[in-house]
Formats: sequence, structure tokens, C-alpha cells
Amino acid sequence: MKKLLLSVVSGLMVLSLAACSTDTATTTEEPTQTEETAMGYTGPVDYVSPISDTLESLDYVSSAHAADNQHYANFVDGLLENDQYGKYVPALAESYTSNDEKTEFTFNLRQGVNWVTSEGEEYDEVRAQDFVTGLQHAADFDSDTAWLVQGVIKNFSEYMAGEVTFDQVGVEAVDDYTLKYTLETSTPYFDTMTTYGILFPINQEFLESKGAGCKLGEPDTENCDFGTAQPDGILYNGGYILTENTSKSQIKYVKNDDYWDADKVYLESITYYYDDGSDRYSTVKGFEQGTYFAFGLDAGWEDYDDYAAKYADNVRIPLPNTSTFNINFNTFRTNFEETGHETDAEKANVTAATQNVNFRKAFLAAFDKFSYGMQTNKEEVAKIMMRNVYTFPNLVFNSEGKSFDQLVTEEFNKLDTGFDDVDLADGANPFLNKEKALEFIEAAKADGITFPVSLDLIIRDDAQAFSDRAQSMKDSVETNTDGNILINVIPLDRDNALKYAYYSFANHNDTSFDIDNMAGWGADYPDPRSFLDTYGVNGDFISLLGLAPASSGEADSDAMAEAQGIVQFQAMLDEAAAITDDFDARYQAYAKAEAYLLSTGLIIPYASQTISLTVSKVVPFTKPYANAGIGMEKFKGMQLSDEIITSEEYEAAKADFYANQG
Repeated sequence: MKKLLLSVVSGLMVLSLAACSTDTATTTEEPTQTEETAMGYTGPVDYVSPISDTLESLDYVSSAHAADNQHYANFVDGLLENDQYGKYVPALAESYTSNDEKTEFTFNLRQGVNWVTSEGEEYDEVRAQDFVTGLQHAADFDSDTAWLVQGVIKNFSEYMAGEVTFDQVGVEAVDDYTLKYTLETSTPYFDTMTTYGILFPINQEFLESKGAGCKLGEPDTENCDFGTAQPDGILYNGGYILTENTSKSQIKYVKNDDYWDADKVYLESITYYYDDGSDRYSTVKGFEQGTYFAFGLDAGWEDYDDYAAKYADNVRIPLPNTSTFNINFNTFRTNFEETGHETDAEKANVTAATQNVNFRKAFLAAFDKFSYGMQTNKEEVAKIMMRNVYTFPNLVFNSEGKSFDQLVTEEFNKLDTGFDDVDLADGANPFLNKEKALEFIEAAKADGITFPVSLDLIIRDDAQAFSDRAQSMKDSVETNTDGNILINVIPLDRDNALKYAYYSFANHNDTSFDIDNMAGWGADYPDPRSFLDTYGVNGDFISLLGLAPASSGEADSDAMAEAQGIVQFQAMLDEAAAITDDFDARYQAYAKAEAYLLSTGLIIPYASQTISLTVSKVVPFTKPYANAGIGMEKFKGMQLSDEIITSEEYEAAKADFYANQG
């Protein structure tokens, strides 16, 4: 989130959340009961979990919010999905082929898969035309994830621009069970993109029954109820059906008995209870009452050591998260609705500072990522969470086995950045250096920046963890710059904080901060482009730098994008994207582009999405795993235990997981 993250998520774009231990509300519901199912599964069948975000939309081809796609991943299947080892396996497509150039992909659909209503009644069979409908609806409604297929599927961008009709777009229902995509250029990884929502199917008859504004080719968002976040907002072909969505209260879904792969859905119901994060003990309370199935140990607990000792034989360290969170510098701020700056001179100076590369590098050298992570986690997890590249480090490997973060490290160290021989691997803290910070401040002074500079940082006020992390950032930056860089922490209620510092990614004029730490991203497919395009000239996150997309034609913003190196970065992205016949060369070109972006200091990757030492009754590595797309949000395959999983059991399962990935 996600993307994201924003999964999300996710991608999927995801919100920056408090530790797992703060994400729930206490409940007195009776413990789940164990029963034997038809598949021989004998564990609990009713899963209950906390949640800190709300489900806002079920228009799965349009929404880019992880808070949405973590749910719809369970309601609608795509052509492929991920298994528990992260491998791509058939879902609605039984098989597929491509031409040698990888410009045409043909998917053979599984027959007999049904759409069902929120009441579980059969509505129609899933057919190839549904995928055509889904893509057109995404284009008609200006999908938040349209960028994913723009320049990939032939004439998709041209249709969105009104230059062609949709029958000229490169998606075709050859017959009821044969679907063909024609691409603009060779895209060898296109099959992996099909796990993302924008390429999911929609039944046209149902779509157009939801209002006159839903009609294909004649979109009107004010008169279309498709995808409203209620059970009857969509049809279902996935493992679960939504039965309740009460904002800031409860979300529940039940197993879809008509699901094509029902034998692999072991849990009968999923229930989420909303938690505002105000009680840092709420999840462990729920766990010990028998309501929840997992909790994370929170470094902010006064009696942390007591809990750690109590569960010493049951603690697991989760795998590194595939989403990355960045600090973003607002280089072209126009909105000062929430600010600590009192005069126009202060506003002008802070804007000049965020536009100055030496100032940004001074911040980078002063910010202690490890201390930041220690606010909610103990040392071993805080270290794992530290991230120094934007792209998930292990997203791809070259033919020599080098991970992408290793390639970026090599390219970064070739540049004249002022930092020497840094290690950009997870767990490193390579930039923290007070002497360097003060050197960069002197260079910024020579560039005309007046110190001290105070930076507005908006945070949510609904969980202590947000305040603790902000205070940690403030302490390290102010101390390591001898007070030359100050941070003005502005706590706002959740809705307003998101308005100014998260949802503002949709419009650069809404951003009301100087630095932002709220937004993250997770890959949509396993290729560096999935991450890096978000900071291209038309990327989803360009607004978090205070810039308008190049497509908007705002001359002043375009000039700033060029001055800050975003235009040069885009040229490097274009060069990398054009390499489709040599993955080593492609990955090296993308690594060079990311190294350049990092060298500007415009973004500072600082952490993976929040993880913590966890105690759980979830059988490890039974649900789908994915380093891209929305696979990990699925409950399909997930199994529960009546007993807490031991650390030894978890490590054995992890070894099996790694052994079966290759």
C-alpha cells in the first residue's frame, strides 16, 4: 500500500499503519469453533481480525487503494493467481500461449465458472467478453490504475484520449472461452500483470443494470452504482461473498459455495472489526480472549518484556514486506491550509529548500531510520524493516543471481552523490552521518538557503505510534543538523490527515505539507517498471512531489519537473522499458534509473510496510504469496490452528517455503 499500497495495495497503493498490535477493537465474541470440513481440514473455520482502514469502493478495475483491494481480491478472480510459494498458476484461465515476440497473449478460459449475486444465486457464466467489458469500464471511469496498461495494451491510451473506438483496443473475445490481448510492444511479463484488478472481468448486463451512467462508452460517475462498497455493488466469482460493510465498525464475508475452486477455501467466514488504534493492547487482548488469531508485539508496551517472555517459544519474524514507504519532498507547494509557516518569506524559503538537492541530502544524512522503526518494534524487526531502495529488493534477479537492490547499489555508487560506497540492502542504515549532514547544509547555504528551515509534517492523531515515529524523526533530524532543519509535526484527525497527505496524490494542489511519510507502494507485477513509473512524469506519486502530471499541461509544473530531474528520470525509464529482449540489460537500465532518482533526494525510501514480531495461530505459508499484484490478500488456501504455532514450526515451514520457491 498499494500499493500499497496505498497497497496498497496495494499496490496495490497502502496506508502507513501502526504496528499490528494497534489495528483492532476488542470484542467479546465467543471463540471460533473447530469442525471437520469436507476437505479433511479440521482447524477453525471462522477467522476474525482487526482492521484500521475502511472499505470505500468495490469497483475493482478502478480503485488503486490497498484498503479496497485487500477485500476484492477475495471476491473476484483474474486469469492467473499466485500459489503459496508465489508461483503463477491458472485461475480463470486454464492455460495460455503467446507469440514469439510476446506481443500477443491468448488465454483459454475455464468453463463452468459462475458469477453469483450477493445472495449466492447464480447470475451468469464468466465469459471472455467479461474481460473486454472490465477493461472498457476501467478506461471509461478513468481508472486509478490505468497507467498500468497504458502503453502496454494496444490503443488503450488512445481510447482514453478519445482518439479511437474501443473495438480498436487490443483486447478481443475470440469466442466465449478464448481471450486475446494485443500489445503495443513486446511485454514478456504481461501474464503476471493479470493478477491485478484492472484486468479483471465484469459482466456487462449487471454493470449496466447499476445505473444509466454505467453504460459502456457513456460514463457518468454520478449515475453509476457499480462497485459501491456494499454486498450488492458487484457480482462475485471468487472464493468469498461480502455480506456486511459498516464503516468503522465491521466487514464480513462468507465462503462462496459456488466457487470453481471451493475445495481450496477452508475458512467459512472472514470478519474484520474496526480499530482506531487508540488502545495499543487491543489486539493482544483480543488474542488472549480467543477472538483474534494473531497479534504483534509492540515496542511501545511498558510491559513488553513480560509479553516477550510469555510467548518466547511462539514468536515469528515475518518475511520482509514487499511494499515500500518513502519520504517525499513537496517541491512546488501551493496549499498552506495546514502549516506552521507564519510569513510569506518563510513559505518561500522552505519551498526553495525542498527544491535544493543539498538540503534534501542533508535531511537524508540526518534521518535515523533505525530509531524510527524502534518506536514500534524491537531491534531485530526494526532492522529488517529499514529499506533503502524504492523497488522491492528481491522483485527480480539477473542471470548472475544479483537481486535488484544489488544492481541499484552498484549504479548508485558510480554517481557523484557525496556518499561513499553505500550498501542499499534492507537492514542497512547507510546514509546516517552527522558530519555529512552539516556539510550538505553548508552547501545549501552557499546555494542561498536560509537556515533554520522548518518542515511541515502531517500525521494522523488516532494512534500513539504515529506520534512516536514523528517525534523520532524530529529528534534525529534536528539533533544531527544542530537545529538547522526543524520539523513541525501537525497532528490531524484521520480524515483530514489523509486528505492533505495521502489522497492528495490525486491532485498536487491538495498537498499541504513540506515532507510526507504516509504513502507507500507495492508492485503490481514483477518488473521494476511497476514501482518506478509511479514517479515518472505522469506517475501516480508525482503529485506528492508537488508536481502536476505532464499530461495536464501545466507549464510551471513541467518546468519544475525538468529542473528537479524528473524529466531526465522519465527518459531513463523510457530507455529501460524499450529493452524487451534482454532481461539483464533491462534490469540494469532500470537500476540506473532508480539510482539516479535516489541521488536527487526527492524521495527517501525508509521502510517496508509495518511488520512486527508476531504470535499467531495461522498455519504459516498456507495462503497465497506474491511479491507483486494482490495475491497475498487472498484467504484462499489459508488454514488455522487451535494452538499457537511455535517458533520451531514456523522456521520449518519457512524453510519449506524457500525450498519450493525456485
